[in-house]
Amino acid sequence: HAVRSTHVLQMTTTEAKDPVKVGVIGCGRIGIVHLGAINKAPGVVPIIVSNPTVSKAEDAAKKFGVAKFTSDAMDVITDPDVDAVWICSPSQFHADQIKACAANGKHVFCEKPIATDLAETVEAINACNEAGVKLMIGLQRRFDPNFLRVRRAIEEKEVGDTIIIKTCSRDPSPPPYEYVKGGGGIFNDMAVHDLDMTRFLAGDDPIEILAVGSCH
Repeated sequence: HAVRSTHVLQMTTTEAKDPVKVGVIGCGRIGIVHLGAINKAPGVVPIIVSNPTVSKAEDAAKKFGVAKFTSDAMDVITDPDVDAVWICSPSQFHADQIKACAANGKHVFCEKPIATDLAETVEAINACNEAGVKLMIGLQRRFDPNFLRVRRAIEEKEVGDTIIIKTCSRDPSPPPYEYVKGGGGIFNDMAVHDLDMTRFLAGDDPIEILAVGSCH
């Protein structure tokens, strides 16, 4: 289970338990990344994968030794042996898949963002709360040693009073247009990391927001 101290996030194990059986929705680039990580993690076993192009699901199943594959995400969500679902599908499908997981009593790890608009985001979170299932979003920078070191420096006043938190993110190349369009735009899809880091480093939520944009 995850244990959070004042300054760091750690993973600790207390006793041997049955492995968590997971299903993975989406066998594109990020789905393959997560399957590789799942296979390296202790106490976690992938048992089914899905992708609309079923050949991708089949290839992923062979590569990572997963017993079952399918073209239908609902096969993963309704599988009676699945304890938790990894949602690695395009962003526009996240909210409905999260709500379906909650309705079927499955814990959820979902790639960011939760949804492509605020109303769906709230609905998805509420569905998990009402069903009593866990929902975690893939905001991995919270676990990065460099960001943890910055947070510790802020907490321990190594850098004095925090006046401004400035973040800058870059990818090695632009994502495909169709990916950005389906994900709600580059701001929704990528700036979520920067927004999350400001909250994480400040240790608080914003009380007022001003957004200014331009295109060159």
